[in-house]
Amino acid sequence: MWTDTHAHPFAKAFSQDREEVIERAREAGVSRLIVVGFDHETNRQALKLAEDYDFMWATLGVHPCETGDLTDEEFKWIRTNAAHPRVVALGEMGLDYHHMSSPKDVQKECFRKQVRLAKELDLPCIVHSRDAAEDTLALLLEEGAKKVVFHCYSYDLDFARRVWAAGYYTSFSGVVTYPQAQAIQEAAAKGPIEQILVETDCPFLAPQSIRGKRNEMAYTVEVGEKVAELRGEKPEVIAAATTANAVRLFGV
Repeated sequence: MWTDTHAHPFAKAFSQDREEVIERAREAGVSRLIVVGFDHETNRQALKLAEDYDFMWATLGVHPCETGDLTDEEFKWIRTNAAHPRVVALGEMGLDYHHMSSPKDVQKECFRKQVRLAKELDLPCIVHSRDAAEDTLALLLEEGAKKVVFHCYSYDLDFARRVWAAGYYTSFSGVVTYPQAQAIQEAAAKGPIEQILVETDCPFLAPQSIRGKRNEMAYTVEVGEKVAELRGEKPEVIAAATTANAVRLFGV
């Protein structure tokens, strides 16, 4: 059984067939699903799904491209609802120097505030990092963050080794299936199995077999099978290991 540690099933892309998409995921063997919020609206949608489905859990946070949503009111709401039994992490938070929807200092302030809250509440951080490897890791280390996932890992093996050395996790998405993603594949192949997770980030980043189309939680299996191939393992070994890691980290 697989665990998709990062999905957005509340997305408008699923508005016409959400129930069917969820059922396909379960039929494919996805037994646990982490539904990740990233702004005011999706935080509430993630929590609602986690309340409605017994195999889903929610995370609450503000994405670096949505920093304006981390108002005092939203921060208070996140703090309060982080105590909900279906909430298992904070995020998606982090730094994005590719889109630069907000200045770097604003992104860092938003990120730091959430990391501090996660540390206070003893919750994992779901981290988005794009074109911002050094600043992302530096801020996490400065703040003494203990439980961290670099979601949709997109850097190379050398940086991954620094992430693992800090005790953090790397989560691999459909990008690991792309033929040109050799640096990411190397990280997936050589990382400590105890610090690896798999995800879809659906409806984004569909794996190679449906690249360019809508992604679904069911494709966790294709991601996991690619990681298994890269590591020379059977898929069931990777399914068991990555699920055990998710259970240990999120308590799901």
